[in-house]
Amino acid sequence: MAPTQRVLILSEHPYPDHATVRRNVEQLLGGGVAVDLMCLAPRAESAAASSRDDGLRVLRLRMKHRRTAAYRYIQEYLGFWLWAFAMTARLSLRNRYDAVLVDNPPDFLVMAALPARLRGARVVLEMFELVPELTAVRLRLARGHPILGLARVVERLSGRMADRIIVVSAQCRDLLVGRGADARKISIIPNTIPSAALPGHADSVGDDDFIVTHCSLVERYGVQVAIRALRILRESRPRLTLRVLGDGEYRPALEALARELGLEGAVIFRGFVPWTAAMSEIRRANAGIVAIIADGYGELLLPTKLLEYAANGVPVSCARLPTIAHHFPSDSLAYFTPGDAADLARQLDWLLSNGEAAAAQARRASIAMHALSWDVVGPRYMAALGFGAAPEPSGLPA
Repeated sequence: MAPTQRVLILSEHPYPDHATVRRNVEQLLGGGVAVDLMCLAPRAESAAASSRDDGLRVLRLRMKHRRTAAYRYIQEYLGFWLWAFAMTARLSLRNRYDAVLVDNPPDFLVMAALPARLRGARVVLEMFELVPELTAVRLRLARGHPILGLARVVERLSGRMADRIIVVSAQCRDLLVGRGADARKISIIPNTIPSAALPGHADSVGDDDFIVTHCSLVERYGVQVAIRALRILRESRPRLTLRVLGDGEYRPALEALARELGLEGAVIFRGFVPWTAAMSEIRRANAGIVAIIADGYGELLLPTKLLEYAANGVPVSCARLPTIAHHFPSDSLAYFTPGDAADLARQLDWLLSNGEAAAAQARRASIAMHALSWDVVGPRYMAALGFGAAPEPSGLPA
């Protein structure tokens, strides 16, 4: 039977490369909801429309994303918004959508949902990022800078356009409420990946003598801290290597740091690795690293990468940041002081020297993840979109 409900998703992220966008699509399809998705084309794929028998139709815009000057971001955001608005207007004449799901950045992309809203669609804004805080860190702006004032105005207007707002943590919710958002229409849905999407467990943890970090290669994610920690660890563990999965603007600087520290060949830059292959690789590691910097924005993050390590049973050394510590007790992760390579090296050395205790710690991280598991939050996600029972006013417990 063909789906009777239909959702339009607007995302300036590539599908299926972006894990959360992929999760959202599969959740809706699994619930019997047809999905029209407008997104960027992933790597090495042309911009074209495609359809699947399960109710998914994908329309892609070919646009190369670069983390670069602010004006380039504005060009990209406006270009995608114009395309999304025109396509939404066209599709809304053919389809009456039950809901439109828009993720950010930019916040104002939600305005492209207006044609569908005029035909009765519920509009949901999923905030992957809090743009004012993200902009302040990227551009190194003082709190009172006019650009940040403009970002807060856009955020507030975009939130008013939405019938529901999704954020990833209680900390993000509290910041939005402090800026005037209605707490009653905010749901907290972490970036959890459904366990069914994870690769099988044929590979055992810790088969090889390497540690791993996987993320976009930007300064905030702290790969430079992991490289410096490896330099310390190699004094007593000369065969240990660090695999870096991911790509980004900061990669040349990281490669230069590895050369400077004499770690050529010991730090292995794998570049972009498809998600399923990345999950299989990290599960063979002796330990995973989440080295996010406390830069004013890192404190708000509950990173997907940490949840993926925990779901795969990989022991983790993680920067102690407020949002992460809120969800993961001290005995579930080997916490280190953010930005402190020596402290990270000490924690990693403990994990590598105490295999049974490290495995027990990984099991506790998996238990801590229960409240964040997709089995728990998936129904809340569907409810935020208007399918099923009404969500609790504040989403997950704070």
